[in-house]
Formats: sequence, structure tokens, C-alpha cells
Amino acid sequence: MDFIGLAGLIVGIAALIVAICGIRDVRDQVRLLVELQRNLAFSKVLHKMVWRFVDPTKETEAQRGIGEMQQYTMLARVTEPDKTLDSVQESASKEVLSLAKEMVSRGVATWKPDVDEDVVREMVKSWQSEKNSELLKSIFGKRLGSIL
Repeated sequence: MDFIGLAGLIVGIAALIVAICGIRDVRDQVRLLVELQRNLAFSKVLHKMVWRFVDPTKETEAQRGIGEMQQYTMLARVTEPDKTLDSVQESASKEVLSLAKEMVSRGVATWKPDVDEDVVREMVKSWQSEKNSELLKSIFGKRLGSIL
């Protein structure tokens, strides 16, 4: 066998190994996706079917988004496994408050009577500062992080 034939055989074997590894990786990702879809579907079924057995209270009706929050946290923790459940929920809640503040400031919504507008504004302002600081750290690295 000449040198070109041997090189072609080696390249072919290497390509086959890479293809097999790629196929295995894709199969694992598809399995994860199917698992995640199953969990999301179960979450929806759970939150819809429970009302066949119980009636909501006034507090429960005010918290209609609990099922959606559960689905969001499932997805967020898959994409960012280093985040805790509490940190994902806290981040989502702060985004909701930020959106609510924006909607009120544009005049498309009003605050509910039991919401302290000043407290919400201060929370959103503080959170935006933290978020901007983290963004700057990610852009400029640890050197800027030590300055901030």
C-alpha cells in the first residue's frame, strides 16, 4: 500500500470516529430534549388537572403564573445548570417587576392598590445596577470587576 492510500485510510477512520461521536452527542441531546418536553407537558397537566379537585382562593387566583414559572425554571436550569432554583425564580421575578414598572411609566397599566410603588422602583433600580455591573464584568473581565 502506498503512502497516499494509507493517509486516505487514516483520514477515513478518523472521520468515522468523529461521525460516531457526533451521532452519540446528538442522540444524548435529543434524549434531553424529549425528557424536558415530557417534564414541561407534565407540569402543564399537573397545573390544569389539580383544579378538577380544588377551587382556587383569592390568593391563588392572583398567582396564576405559578405553572408558567415552574416551566421557565425547568428550561432555565437546563440551559444554565450552575444557577439555583431560587436564583432563577428571583431573576424572573425581578424581570417581571421591571416590565411592570415600564408599563406603568408608559401609561399602559396602573399599580395594584396593595403594591408600594416606591419600593418596586427602588428594587428595580438596584437590580438594574447589579445587572449592568455583571454585564460590564463579563465584557471587560476580572480586571474591571476588581475596580467595581
